[in-house]
Amino acid sequence: MTEAEIRWKLRSGRWQRPMRGVLVTHSGPITNIQMTWAAVESIGVGAVLGGASAASFDCLRGFDGGPVVVLVDAARHVARRLGVIIRRSRHLGSDDVYPRRLPRRLPRRLPRRLPRRLPRRLPPRTRLPRSVVDIANWAQDEDDARAVLAAAVQQRLVTVAELHRVVERRGSLHRNTLIIDTLSDLGDGAHSVAEILYRKIENHYGLPAAQRQKRIDADGNRYHLDIWYETWQVWVEIDGGHHREARQWWNELARQNAGVLQDRLILRFPVHLLRTQPERVADQVATTLRQRGWKPNL
Repeated sequence: MTEAEIRWKLRSGRWQRPMRGVLVTHSGPITNIQMTWAAVESIGVGAVLGGASAASFDCLRGFDGGPVVVLVDAARHVARRLGVIIRRSRHLGSDDVYPRRLPRRLPRRLPRRLPRRLPRRLPPRTRLPRSVVDIANWAQDEDDARAVLAAAVQQRLVTVAELHRVVERRGSLHRNTLIIDTLSDLGDGAHSVAEILYRKIENHYGLPAAQRQKRIDADGNRYHLDIWYETWQVWVEIDGGHHREARQWWNELARQNAGVLQDRLILRFPVHLLRTQPERVADQVATTLRQRGWKPNL
């Protein structure tokens, strides 16, 4: 086609140009996948999706949405694109990037970025472990950084070892200490941000170390206890958003009742209390443990 023909297609509305150097050859709404392709192709060779934009194609739940994030080599100068966040990196080798790849498996509910029928080709992007570490490193606050690391492991999309390898390759990061500490906690069995926060309360206020996600048999069923002090038979339960679902709520009540019948003393805290009033949580747990015979090291 000649340039005149292309200009006519654009003027008449038959085609669209969402970004410099990219043409969409239809007049209908531009899909999210088309916009991510447009961002990558507009920036050119070596550009890849990163962070949440990349992770959404690998089925990470709860972190999709927002502007398209594109990674380029640190030496490149790239002009701004509307609706695109451009980040630079010195580490974009084959260990961190795969060019075109379909998701390993599809979740029951696809992220909002993905249509029900996936195209045969998806944009080049960072591998999921790299994407997760980048999201944590770029997060607005520390809780968000911990949340994405815990979510990726909890959803069984990545392992702690895979995330550790990314951090080692990257070298010093903006949130290097927080990421390493969080991965250490996750590797020890803390599978949620709430449990990580509780571990910090234990360390700061001198509480004994509890078992995490302890499996017990009670009332003919098998349960997991969030925080379990076996010596003193004290169980600490941390309530997050998932406890609001009716079926989950009843399961929690049945589990709690079974624990009471076996002489387990149960304390329950909302997750926000661990963030906002850690001293109150520590005081109540310490008082309960002392009532059951714990003697703190003075």
